[in-house]
Amino acid sequence: MGQQAIIIVALASLLVGISVTGFMGVWDYSNETTATLFEREQALNVSRSGVNLAVSQLRQQKSWRAGYTNLATAGGTVTVGIVDLGLDTVRITSVGTINNRTHTTVVDAKLSSIFPTVESALTVFGDSVHVSSSGKSFLIDGSDYRIDGTKSANPSVHGLGVQSGESAQDVITQLETQRGGSIAENVQGKGGAPSVGTFNTSNLNDLHQFYKDRATIILPAGKYASNTVIGSLERPEILYVPGDLEWRGTIIGTGILVVDGQLIMKGNIEWRGIVLAMSGDVTLELGGSGNPSILGTAWIGNKDPNKVTDVKVNGNPSIRYSYELLMTVLGNLGLLQVEMLRYYE
Repeated sequence: MGQQAIIIVALASLLVGISVTGFMGVWDYSNETTATLFEREQALNVSRSGVNLAVSQLRQQKSWRAGYTNLATAGGTVTVGIVDLGLDTVRITSVGTINNRTHTTVVDAKLSSIFPTVESALTVFGDSVHVSSSGKSFLIDGSDYRIDGTKSANPSVHGLGVQSGESAQDVITQLETQRGGSIAENVQGKGGAPSVGTFNTSNLNDLHQFYKDRATIILPAGKYASNTVIGSLERPEILYVPGDLEWRGTIIGTGILVVDGQLIMKGNIEWRGIVLAMSGDVTLELGGSGNPSILGTAWIGNKDPNKVTDVKVNGNPSIRYSYELLMTVLGNLGLLQVEMLRYYE
């Protein structure tokens, strides 16, 4: 009987020992699994942070492709690469690392601006367009220029855009018959000089109202002759003028200029970005004195399609298209959108 008791106690001890060992093993495994899952979740968060950083940068600068290498974020490091998939479509690959755990997130995104597609350096709305010039040295150029004023290898747009083929031919005739046809070569861009083409119909009224509603500066209508700096590439402005505007003097502006009437630029005026002028009859008069210039794009038109849109080009002004500048201005104004098309993890 005593021997049986000893055997029973020994077996019980063995079973308890096995149970405790097994329990401790499960506990260790459970702790390891929890730690592993936590690290994986952390790596996922780091990877997503890299995507968010890239999207934020692309909203400011559509052409940004530099990415990041071992950037410290969210308690780990992230490496982000960006490649073009097609026109305004990119793939963002973000690899997050923490405690030797990595996670990769891949996003295909479309980059777009809150702005119609720009198809010409100077876009003129209206069924009837009249272009006149009293000078020979002006330039309306749809070649793509960089911010520094040098030409890029990007495709050109038309120098001057109108709403219909009939209007385009009429404007070409005007350019080829004025001043012995010598000014036709001054309208350059897609298709060769004189570069005049049509554009897809856009709602100028909606665009005009959209920018007016977001004006950062309101300037009373009138005539101004002063030396002024308005905005910068880093902090562009949306300047709204509720009426006619005539500028003289030396003015350097960056952003979007919205005018509710006639726009006359004389003197040494330099505007970088977008110019949008609209009224019953619009006269865009550049030059006469000084060398006014627009780098980006200009849109002019009228509310009544039965009225003539006049473009008077005097002196030595220039309107040059710049994709890089437009995207920089729109980005820094927060008017670029990044649409997620596909998301892989």
